Amino acid sequence: MTPKVWLIGMMSSGKTKVGRKLSRRSGHPLVDVDDAIVERAGMTIPEIFASQGEPTFRIMEAEEVARIAASRQRLVVATGGGAILDGTSRQLMRKTGLVVWLQPSIASLIAKGKTRNRPLLQGHDSLGARYTEIWEARKHLYEEAAHFSIPMDGKSRKTVAAEVWRLWQAS
Repeated sequence: MTPKVWLIGMMSSGKTKVGRKLSRRSGHPLVDVDDAIVERAGMTIPEIFASQGEPTFRIMEAEEVARIAASRQRLVVATGGGAILDGTSRQLMRKTGLVVWLQPSIASLIAKGKTRNRPLLQGHDSLGARYTEIWEARKHLYEEAAHFSIPMDGKSRKTVAAEVWRLWQAS
């Protein structure tokens, strides 16, 4: 079993919820990259984007991935949707654990309507067009980073966590 399981995917894809269930199932702690950034920065992600900009947030995100990757502890890691944007982060995730891409459809992401704390979704006329734009820009990076992908539509978070657990145990 590899030291870590890294959950990647679009924002609102269920990484944190699946991570919580996987943490309970495996007995290994969950680290949420976004929560760790908020704790270190002392401000919310929307505040970081507003005051320091996305490039600064991405640097913080890459630093957090590197910190987690350097830990010898066995962990469940829920990344932010953009953690795969940094090439070094993608390599570190693959090198230090099993990378699982949680893949809900764009339609299911839109149906959730979770935009309030999502700076990349603010100020756009069409949520569907914005999700699709982000998906198109990142799809190849998710593919490059992932060891496995799990389609999410029609599955409970508990079922997905069980699938990830089986993959992790076999790694």
